[in-house]
Amino acid sequence: MSKQSAATKMEIKLNPDDWHGMLRETVFATTLGNNRYRIENTPFLAKGVSLGDEVAAVRSKRGLVLSEVLKHSGHSTLRILVDESASPAEFQQQWLKLEKLGCTCEDADGDIPLFSVDIPPQVKLQTALKILDEGYDMGIWTYDEGHIGHTLADNDR
Repeated sequence: MSKQSAATKMEIKLNPDDWHGMLRETVFATTLGNNRYRIENTPFLAKGVSLGDEVAAVRSKRGLVLSEVLKHSGHSTLRILVDESASPAEFQQQWLKLEKLGCTCEDADGDIPLFSVDIPPQVKLQTALKILDEGYDMGIWTYDEGHIGHTLADNDR
């Protein structure tokens, strides 16, 4: 991997008054040059940013800190919090519907069954939301949005 394309860690400042109480989240980003970076993984807690977004960052004592989103990629980010009463089989059965659409997820390390979900631009957002609503109605999970990157035209496909 060239120095220009090597992934580096970048912090995103969070609102500590949100439900998670965290001050920051770390994501991986690829250097694009001229203080521009591309987000390389799906954020768990940050709002307004998704996989593939082009961002600017500033250097701090702790390293890179996201300063602004320059260009959205069209990806949408949602979070799934699995209900403690849901069985792994129930979760898996509902998740597979999203996976078949082309969605991916990352699970958070720790005690909270939290997943960050990437909905790529080629996936019809309304179809993915319908599946997420089904999982919610079945008591499998709750979910919320981190960033909706799909445009209205994308939803009509």
